[in-house]
Amino acid sequence: MKGKLEYKWIILFTCCLMAFVCLGFCSSNKGLYLSAITNALGLKRSLFSLNDTCRYVATAITNLFFGSLMSRFGTRKMAAFGFLSLIAATLIYSFAENIFVFYIGGTLLGIGFSFTSITMASTIIRQWFHKDIGTYTGIAFAASGIGGAVAAQIVTPLINEPGNPFGYRNAYLLVSAILLITGIVVALLLRESPAGSTAAKKKVRGATWVGLPYAEARKKSYFYLAAGIVFMTGLILQSIATVYATHMLDVGLSAEFVATIASIYSLAMAVTKILIGVLYDRFGLRLVMALCQLATSVSLFLMAALSASDSGKISSLLFALLFAIAIPLETLVIPLIVNDLFGSASYIKILGIFTAMNYAGYAIGCPLVNLGYDIIGSYAPIFLAFGILMLPACLIFQRIILTAQQERSRISSASETE
Repeated sequence: MKGKLEYKWIILFTCCLMAFVCLGFCSSNKGLYLSAITNALGLKRSLFSLNDTCRYVATAITNLFFGSLMSRFGTRKMAAFGFLSLIAATLIYSFAENIFVFYIGGTLLGIGFSFTSITMASTIIRQWFHKDIGTYTGIAFAASGIGGAVAAQIVTPLINEPGNPFGYRNAYLLVSAILLITGIVVALLLRESPAGSTAAKKKVRGATWVGLPYAEARKKSYFYLAAGIVFMTGLILQSIATVYATHMLDVGLSAEFVATIASIYSLAMAVTKILIGVLYDRFGLRLVMALCQLATSVSLFLMAALSASDSGKISSLLFALLFAIAIPLETLVIPLIVNDLFGSASYIKILGIFTAMNYAGYAIGCPLVNLGYDIIGSYAPIFLAFGILMLPACLIFQRIILTAQQERSRISSASETE
């Protein structure tokens, strides 16, 4: 029994390793590739961004079947399958010349992320930890920020190799090798959830609670409002994460400075994801959502007014720090929303649905933003519009949380009466 208890720390390390490599090397710095690929192959950004649409649609669809696939094949096999899909995707990116080949790679990337990132890591952590889940989930996802910072420094020189417009291909080959080694390690370390584990009964923030059966949860109006805001948040945040580096280059900031900002942003995420998890465990979802959503608006307003001046460099730094507070909304916070609003009874099913909604937002947001760029010639008006849109979303979600808390109190009172 003691061995199983202690093995949870190996499991936490494994989740950190997955986030470090998969999110850090395959997702956090994808904006660094955009201008290199489109310039080298003469592609429109809006057409190339459909690669992201393929990725996100594939992830959304796969997440709808996440629970049943995990029940049938188990954690280790599905994680190994996820790594194989990511390796295949990065290899395809390394030689693709036709836009449709990139779309195939994007589809495989999306399938791979379904079993190596948000849904997988948060599910594993809930299986092994039953209190302070915000803190432990935050630690796992913080590793993606560190991975992104390391990856930015490794791949940027390859992508921007002087005299080689196809340097991004070497970057993808290197990432493929890193994925292969990491996938082997993860497959060796992962175990299924410990037998006989039970949810914590202590009534504190950050602990699991019995929750609502899915048939009852889907009858609640706040189920659909929350899912809608998760969709909108995914649309905004992921599209901005994809283009912010390119926007900085467009306004005249140097590639070296942009790489530094990307590293600062990734390192800041390592801190903010842990911070958000701790704040959730100590103060609850209301504070976390307000903080993240307001940080989103302010960071986008800064980008809308960005220039290549010295003040623009300061704005870029502030953006990196604030956007690092905002970005947990699309990773760490989604499992916390599901836990807080709906509990354990249908956690995996609702998490799959909400993650699918989040990725559906990704699928629409990325090509929409780049289509706007092709029409307007600048990302600035889009940043401004998104920043404004997030403000009423913040108010609406505060109401959602209050309504859900009333439902949770009703369930708790009924349970105590029995």
